[in-house]
Formats: sequence, C-alpha cells, structure tokens
Amino acid sequence: MNLTIEAAFNRAAQSYDGLRRQLVPCFDDFYGATLDLVSEFAPGRARILDLGAGTGLLSALVAERLPDAHLVLTDLAEAMLDKARARFARHSAPVEFRVMSHLDLAEEGGYDVVMSALSIHHLEDDGKQAVYAAMARATRPGGLVVNADQVAGDTPEMEARYWTHWHEAVQRAGIPAEEIAAAIERQTLDRRTPLAPQLDWLRLAGLAQVECRYKNVSFAVMAGIRT
Repeated sequence: MNLTIEAAFNRAAQSYDGLRRQLVPCFDDFYGATLDLVSEFAPGRARILDLGAGTGLLSALVAERLPDAHLVLTDLAEAMLDKARARFARHSAPVEFRVMSHLDLAEEGGYDVVMSALSIHHLEDDGKQAVYAAMARATRPGGLVVNADQVAGDTPEMEARYWTHWHEAVQRAGIPAEEIAAAIERQTLDRRTPLAPQLDWLRLAGLAQVECRYKNVSFAVMAGIRT
C-alpha cells in the first residue's frame, strides 16, 4: 500500500498546492486553527517536526508566523519534498527534509511541536495508533502534538453525508472535472476513522488535555499535550 500512496502523491506533486484551497472547503479556518495551536505552544526558536509534510504547505504557514523555528519535514513521496525544498530555498531558519514513512519515525525526543496535516488518515487504525504513540515520544514534556486531518462519520449515513458535502463544495469551487476525478482516485487510499476513537488513541499515547480544537464536517484539528 505504501508504494501506491507514494506513486499517487508523486504524481500529484505538480498540481497539489494550486488546488489545495479548493479541495479543502474550510481551508482558512482549518489551517488557521492549526497555526493558532502551534503558535500557542512553540517557544522562540522552536523545533518543529512536520510528518507527511508533502509540498511543505503547513510548514510554510508556520514559518510565516514563526520565522525562527527549526523545521523538520518528512514525507514518503520524494517529488512532494522536492516541491517543499524549492518552497524553502530562501528561508533563513534551518529546514531539514527526510524521505520516510510515518512508521519509521525515530524515537528522538525534544521537539516542541510534532504536527501533521492531511496525511495520517492514509494509515490503517493500528498504524494511526502507532504513529500517535511515536509522535508523543518525539515531543518534549509540555510540547504539542497536533493532527489536522480528515475523519470519518460515526455511521455509514453520516459518512455518506460527509462525502456529498465535500463533492458538492468542490464542484461549486469550479475545479476541473479531471482534477476532481484525480482527487477522488486518491481518496481510494484513505482509511478515515471517526473522531472519537482518535481522541482516545491520543490519550493512550500519553497526551493530556486532548481536544478537538476545530471541526467542519470531515475536517478536524486534534491535539494533545505531552505529559
């Protein structure tokens, strides 16, 4: 499955950023809630790990708000990280790039923030639990773990409404039919899970003050503090 995900996102790398705002109907509030959380917990010269960073969109938004942060971006798809490298080519603060799977996350502690956006939902439930545990281990005590991601509806009926809401929204945004079709194809790789069990998994990973800071249909920002 990992090779399939890698191929899909390598192929999508060129057009990924240009369509992000239309494919995430609540883009400003979704990313804004994530940025507010990161800003709240990141000290000066914060060390921040971005899992599944893709083209570096979330990290770039963080860098605008926290220009002295030391960012580490990881992704499975080399082509996506190539776009991230180009994005940060003239950034003054340190930025590292690592081609790796979430499940290969080294047990290195000390990050002030470990974050991810629209990536962990590609993992099966046991993979999500393992990654949440690894994210917690990689975070210093008092540091933040945040996952801005897509979640499933609690029931098949709710999930069907979620999908209909997204599909109607992207059609209204005027995205070309072939790009919608490509996005739907990528969604076949999704393994979305409802919100409630994911909050439980964050608690089981050793995080406190676990919360859903923001939710709009399937888009949710989940967070917890390393104890």
